[in-house]
Amino acid sequence: MDLPASVTALGEQLRIDGEIAPDPALLQDANVFAAERERIFARPLIALDHESRLSADGSYFRCDAAPRGLVVTREGGGRLHVLRNLCLHAGYPVCEAEEGTGQRLTCLYHGWEYTLDGRLVEPELSSRIDPSRLRLPEYPLGVCNGLILVDPSGKSAAPQPSLPRERGRVREGAAAVPAWLAGAEVVGRAKYSTTWNWKFLRYFLQSSPHLFFNNAPENCIEFGPLSFMVVQAERAVLLRIVPRFAEQTDFYMIEMIGEAARNPDEAGADVVAEGLRRAETASPWFDRRLAEWYWSLMSAV
Repeated sequence: MDLPASVTALGEQLRIDGEIAPDPALLQDANVFAAERERIFARPLIALDHESRLSADGSYFRCDAAPRGLVVTREGGGRLHVLRNLCLHAGYPVCEAEEGTGQRLTCLYHGWEYTLDGRLVEPELSSRIDPSRLRLPEYPLGVCNGLILVDPSGKSAAPQPSLPRERGRVREGAAAVPAWLAGAEVVGRAKYSTTWNWKFLRYFLQSSPHLFFNNAPENCIEFGPLSFMVVQAERAVLLRIVPRFAEQTDFYMIEMIGEAARNPDEAGADVVAEGLRRAETASPWFDRRLAEWYWSLMSAV
C-alpha cells in the first residue's frame, strides 16, 4: 500500500533543518497502522522467550508477536518450531492455552489436529492434495545463548547472529547477546496493556531503565523494531512489544538472571505498572532521531 500522507509529510520535514512536528495521525490513524503492519511489524527479528520455557520434548507455548499469533513447540529430539497459530480450515487458533505439553495441537472448532512440527494428521484428506498445503505455516527460528529468535517475514533460512552495531548505548544484532544468558533462570514473566501507540511505548520503555533496575543498565540490545533487551551484569529484561491497534499496545516482560546474580535488586512488577500510570504522554519525545529511524523503516522498498 502507498504511504499515508502523514508519513510522507514526516519525510518532507526530515529534508530540512528544524524541529520535528509529527502529524497526530501518526499515532492515531488506522491507515498509518495498516502501513506499519505491512512495512515494519513483520521485519526480522523478534526475540520471543528463553528456550528454558520448552524444557522437555512435547512442550509448547502460545506467543503473540505482531502481526501474527504464533505457537512455539518442541518435538522429539529437542527440535524447535515456530508455527502460525491458525487452523488451515476456518482460521481458528490451534493452541488456546498459554502453554502445555502433548503430541498434538487441536483446533477446537472442528477438531483438526496437527503434530508439533505443523503437519495435519486429522482429518485425512485426499492423497491428491499437495502435502505442503497440509501444514501450518512455519517461520525461521534460531537460538542464540538461550534466546529464541524468529523471523516473522519468513524470508530467511534461519535467524543468524549478526555483528552488533552500535547506536549510542544501544546495540543491534543477536551476536550482542551475553553468553551467560544460555544458563539463565527466568524469574518473572508479565504482560501489560496500554492505550498508547506502539511508537510511544517503545520510546517510553527504552528511556525508562529505572522501571527494571535500580542502577543504569550496561547495555540495550535490539532485535528488530519490536523487541529489545536491557542488561545489567547478570540480569536481563527482555521486552516484546505487540501492537494491537493504533492506540492499543501490549508488551511482555521476561526477567532473567545468571548464576552470579545471587541477590538481585528487585524492581518488581508493581514498579512497572506504576511507571505506566505516571507516564506523561504530552511531553516532547518524537524527536529527529526517532523520526529518522521510523522513516527509514517506512520508506524502505
